[in-house]
Amino acid sequence: MKDLIQTVNQRTHDCAQWLDKPRTMPRWDAYDMVYLFAIAGTVGTVYEEVLIALTHGVFENRSGSIITTVNWVYGMGAVIMFLALQRANRPWQHIAYGALLGGAVEFTLSLIQQYLLGTRSWDYSGKFLNIGGRTTIPYMLVWGLLCMACMCWLFPPALRLVHRIPEHARHTIAVVLAVIMLIDLSLMVPAIVRYGQRAHGVYFDNPYCRWVDRVFDDAFMRSRYPNMQVG
Repeated sequence: MKDLIQTVNQRTHDCAQWLDKPRTMPRWDAYDMVYLFAIAGTVGTVYEEVLIALTHGVFENRSGSIITTVNWVYGMGAVIMFLALQRANRPWQHIAYGALLGGAVEFTLSLIQQYLLGTRSWDYSGKFLNIGGRTTIPYMLVWGLLCMACMCWLFPPALRLVHRIPEHARHTIAVVLAVIMLIDLSLMVPAIVRYGQRAHGVYFDNPYCRWVDRVFDDAFMRSRYPNMQVG
């Protein structure tokens, strides 16, 4: 029993030391944020689609994008997390600050989507310790652990890998990716806005709105955004 207690104490001490050990991030620039957005957004899409397939036995498109595989919530979350936690260089800080940051981002994005775009993609009202149905404390803890994993183990090797691309090519690819993301955004926002407006019986008789309604009709939007609440 004494040996067991000593072992537990030693493991606890080692864990506390690890949580308080400073971590360093490789050099980075604005181009790297484009890669980070694209990689994190694609990983988020794959994660959600695999999760839905395993838990519900069906395939759903979870990218939330029109022309890419990038989930904007995960992509934006990764970039915001990376920039906001630059001064937090210890794992326990990543967990604590990441939990608060992840919850705040999720809550804010839910508000923006509901009141600016007229739709809603998630509602946690029936879940344990939810905050306004827009996030939950357990999910915030998951965000904190995810932030720690990303800042300690995922982002550093990802940045080193990206910087193995020749400088000129790295910049060119980042610009191309950014242009694709902007085109996607310019299609996604009006498509979502019109989706919500159509659900409320709002129609506009102009060529642009008619084009959006025809190309991104309700059937298309339901296939791209299966969980989005409108009406």
